[in-house]
Amino acid sequence: MSPVHSIRGVCILLFAAAAVGSLSGCLQYHAAPLSPAHSAAQLTDRRLSGRTWTLAALQDEAARHHPDVAVAHAQYESARAALVTAGERPNPTVSVLPQVVTPFKTWTAGTYSVDFDWTFETAGKRSRRLDLARAQANTAAANVIAAEWKVRGAVRSAFLDLYAAEKRVALANEVNGKQAEVLKSIDGRIKAGAAALTESAQPRLLAAQLRLQGADATKAQVLARASLAEALGMSRAGVEGAKFSFAAFESTPSLGRSARRAAMTHRADVIAGLSDYAAAEATLRLEIAKQYPDVHLNPGYQLDAGENKWALGVGLTLPILNQNKGAIGEAEAKRKEAAAKFLAVQAKVLAECDRAAAGVSAARAKLATADALLAEEDRQIESYHRIAAAGEGDKLAVLSAEVERETTRIARLDAYVELQAALGALELATETKLGK
Repeated sequence: MSPVHSIRGVCILLFAAAAVGSLSGCLQYHAAPLSPAHSAAQLTDRRLSGRTWTLAALQDEAARHHPDVAVAHAQYESARAALVTAGERPNPTVSVLPQVVTPFKTWTAGTYSVDFDWTFETAGKRSRRLDLARAQANTAAANVIAAEWKVRGAVRSAFLDLYAAEKRVALANEVNGKQAEVLKSIDGRIKAGAAALTESAQPRLLAAQLRLQGADATKAQVLARASLAEALGMSRAGVEGAKFSFAAFESTPSLGRSARRAAMTHRADVIAGLSDYAAAEATLRLEIAKQYPDVHLNPGYQLDAGENKWALGVGLTLPILNQNKGAIGEAEAKRKEAAAKFLAVQAKVLAECDRAAAGVSAARAKLATADALLAEEDRQIESYHRIAAAGEGDKLAVLSAEVERETTRIARLDAYVELQAALGALELATETKLGK
């Protein structure tokens, strides 16, 4: 075998080996079809177990299974996967160019060349891409935390509505019972001739209004369960029959003064804003690095009419028409935009914290007023009972006072629920758990 044929055979083998080696590490496609029926069954078949569910347990359940949190986690995984892409180096390229002489006489009369192009990135472009990808991954991680807090806040709000509705149903039943006793007492007086029939008109109207309020409370109880199911990411049937503990709403804890300052520096959207700024900074550094051209190493081999020819070329882009100034200017503007957005986020956090704190203060004052009114009515009823015990009281007056007290208890419950809602808003604004 001639040297020419040997060299040509070696080149062919090398090219084939390189092609096979480069393809051997390729990943395979795996189908992952979506089934609407299967996903719908997953949502509708989820149930709360037979345990007694506290607020914290419900919030943890939502954080684990709510679709919005799952989307945030998936976006974070996508951002993490982008780190691999950002760190990859450009693959070399190879080209084969056979040239055959016509009319054809012999293979050795042609020219056969193999050329390579190996790109070497300059100015730290790869590290800049990695910085950008890391910043974007940090933003996605912060968005996961934000999604979890949003879901936890929705669960607390819905659970509070259920607590309030069940309390209102119980109080409505009590006040309706008291009002029924009032009507019975008035009817007894009318039958005895001690009162006119018209005296029962206003109490009967009040009884009808109280029954309507009881019906509204029952309706609110049903809707609150539906809202709780929505907050948990399941069907309403998933919460039917579940047992709940409302111990979390039996106290009104307060947050420390440092919670607002911590929120302005550590809340999830603040962290996301910082990461967005870091991404804009990394983008600017990457565009500046792109001013400097990459180096292309071009080794090659050519078999020209039986003669071996070797080449080693070096190439690069000449930055004579532009120096990437347009992209650099755009990146600088984006960095300024990211800085402005970050300040806007901090201002939003400050406003939300201040508004929530003001809401808590106002709600505490309203609850104190309701407590004072309720205490005054308790003292009045005790006075009526003492008078009745002395044989000088009026049973109807006592019953009417007790109805008023039950009505005040409903108003006091509304004030207490407002305070709990304000505390929840403060917890969400500061992203700090109550009592911590």
